[in-house]
Amino acid sequence: MSMNRLDSYLELGLLGMARGGREGWFFAHFGAALLAGYFMNRQHALPEHVQRGIERIGDGFLRQNPQWYRPLHESQPEPHLLERVIQGIRRNTEQLRTSGHGLALGVLALKALREKPALITAEIVDGLVNVLELTTQDRANRYFGIPDYFSVTEAEVAPFLPPYRDTREMAERTFGELHTVVKGRKIDGVMYHFAGEIEHSITFAQALTDLERFGYNDIVEAGMVCHRIQMHLNRQMPDHLRAERVQTPPFASVFAPAYWEKTYRDPHALKVPYAALDLLTRLSGKQRDEAEHGVCKLLSIME
Repeated sequence: MSMNRLDSYLELGLLGMARGGREGWFFAHFGAALLAGYFMNRQHALPEHVQRGIERIGDGFLRQNPQWYRPLHESQPEPHLLERVIQGIRRNTEQLRTSGHGLALGVLALKALREKPALITAEIVDGLVNVLELTTQDRANRYFGIPDYFSVTEAEVAPFLPPYRDTREMAERTFGELHTVVKGRKIDGVMYHFAGEIEHSITFAQALTDLERFGYNDIVEAGMVCHRIQMHLNRQMPDHLRAERVQTPPFASVFAPAYWEKTYRDPHALKVPYAALDLLTRLSGKQRDEAEHGVCKLLSIME
């Protein structure tokens, strides 16, 4: 197990986000997954089988699109360009779009650039800013039963989801939605992500906690309003599907070998454990155990 292999994921992840994102914002997920693996390894004392699993999943993504990960073109770091990334993230909190992907993706990139400022180059920043522009665009019928979610306001959502006191309460309430994890599917020809949207509520919330650590409190406040709207939208589904929810996941720990011995094609396979492990540190005791059990429902249906 080469530790430095996961260390290489910092630069590779930024390259993959900046270049993959040129093909559409979704493709920035693969580089972001490498960053998630990198930070998971840095922030937690991971069992060796989890490190090996991250490496196997991450190397699979690297093999899929090798052209994204070629070394950086020779260029000087320009630290002042970081502000463009921060502005791109801020714009993604002006209204909810793409389930907070501008935050989940943007903050992973910001975190990596803060750690390695030598990578704040025009090529990487231009690619990231492009991704953060694309994540402000979405289809209005993303959520079941709501023809145009762009028109849903904070005032409409407040009776169902009152404001969060702070980011800890946001974490608690995010995990509190894991009672109903239902696989995404098409209904009347329209794709609804259901469980995938719950994953996004975790990655979005975690991104906001990092922005709080970095001192961007104005972005956090605006982002928490968008997060609450998203949590309300995530609950919309046909009642008959609730019977299909994951009842008892086959494992109870995010570190479960049964999860990490598999290979996944969905980049959320690294992004969800990363975000969940970080958010779980805000909880303790029985509350943490129940939250982790809920996360395992999501992991148990990862593709």
